[in-house]
Amino acid sequence: MDKRDRTVCLLLAIFFFLGQSPDPRGGPPAASEKDVSRLEKLILSDSFRDAERTAAEVLADPAAGARARAVAGLAVLKAGRVLEAASILDQVVALEPRNPEAHLGLGRIAWIRNDMDLAIAHLRQAVPSAAFYGEALRQLWRAAWDRGVVADLFEIYKTAEERYAREGRPLPSWFTNGLGQVRGLAGKRLFEMEGRFEHLEIPLVTAEPRARIRMIALGLNGKGEYLFDIDSAAADFLTVSPLLADELGLALTGSSTATGVGTMEPAVRFAVLDRVELGPIAFRNVPVMVSDIRTFRGLKKGLLGTALLKRFNVTIDVEAKVMDLYPLERPELLAGAINRPAVAADVPLYLFDATTVEASLGGAPAALYILDSAAATHLVDGAFFDEHLRSRLDPAKIRSSMIQGAGGAENVNQIDGLSIALGPLVLEGQTVHEFPMERLNTIGGRYLAGLVGNRLLWPYRVHMDFRAGRLILERRPAD
Repeated sequence: MDKRDRTVCLLLAIFFFLGQSPDPRGGPPAASEKDVSRLEKLILSDSFRDAERTAAEVLADPAAGARARAVAGLAVLKAGRVLEAASILDQVVALEPRNPEAHLGLGRIAWIRNDMDLAIAHLRQAVPSAAFYGEALRQLWRAAWDRGVVADLFEIYKTAEERYAREGRPLPSWFTNGLGQVRGLAGKRLFEMEGRFEHLEIPLVTAEPRARIRMIALGLNGKGEYLFDIDSAAADFLTVSPLLADELGLALTGSSTATGVGTMEPAVRFAVLDRVELGPIAFRNVPVMVSDIRTFRGLKKGLLGTALLKRFNVTIDVEAKVMDLYPLERPELLAGAINRPAVAADVPLYLFDATTVEASLGGAPAALYILDSAAATHLVDGAFFDEHLRSRLDPAKIRSSMIQGAGGAENVNQIDGLSIALGPLVLEGQTVHEFPMERLNTIGGRYLAGLVGNRLLWPYRVHMDFRAGRLILERRPAD
């Protein structure tokens, strides 16, 4: 199975020339144009760091054409430099409004900023890309899935069938899995929300032995309430255990695997819940994943991911044992709940599928890290660690350790006593585990240097402003 076809389930418990014209004075084309094919190959092979270096060479060439700059901008985005990429890609579109690679990058940026309408508009214009049509269709499908209009999904599926057939390639399994889930929902809308509210207070629950994992109760199909871990590193709306799926009598479709920490890849199937209740509101026609991940063994429970969280502005206060939800269209309600003089950090919050922040670990250059509310530790990519940190550390601070995740246990290196900086906030004495992020980065199609867990979050009141794209950590009163 192609590694891009596997379902993402991140747990610890992602200018206008088709080619530079030859110099009329003779000689080879500009170096940046000669490099663009290599840059495309690096991006397609998920070699994000090498692509970033090649992109810098392309962008430094004043003779670089629009197509070269668009592909370079895409590489910059995949390396995690969102604002810089947006500037490059906007300049390309100003020169060539229909450049597909630029629209692919801008579509992903709109997704990152939680604007699905704009994402879909850009991604539709990215499908003609000769090199990146596959990614364009994948991102278009995911953005349309998130928006929930089922008729759009059937249309995109037909477009994908035609495009892949033209290239002589079979459709990826995530298309067929997704279509199988929604086949009986023609004319309906996924994740359709019923009810109105201004402020919801949802009680938080903890359970031993994983007391740092916070849960809430959700009503499912009118058959009772069940506990769900709050997992901001999971991309999807809900994942449920097989035991819970059995109790609810869910009809399962498709087949995939879950990828995360651990040496096993748990099987995944798919279903649709008629109704998910959260206080006075409800979601109808909710696609879910069904997986026997390690943390579900023997339990009738699930986890909720970023696709649910980002439909609200959210405050999580583990000391007060409450999660507050506010409507996205009423940003002043969340703003009024924040004690601004007590804010310790106010930094960009990105949506590379899962929640993502820019942080600096141990004095290394700032990079993107998954923000994982269900993780009790932090991770750093092995290659990033080797390049920026290993040579500066006392070897005695590195030792073998075991971590647990969705795929069970995994033996990794543990590094003690590192600092983590999130904007102006610096936490000292943190324990970090070296982990091969490649297996997660290739699925999401971007480079993340690691993961930061809830030890960074829970000492504070955590505000996730999904409307403005900000993570705000507020100090609690001294008493």
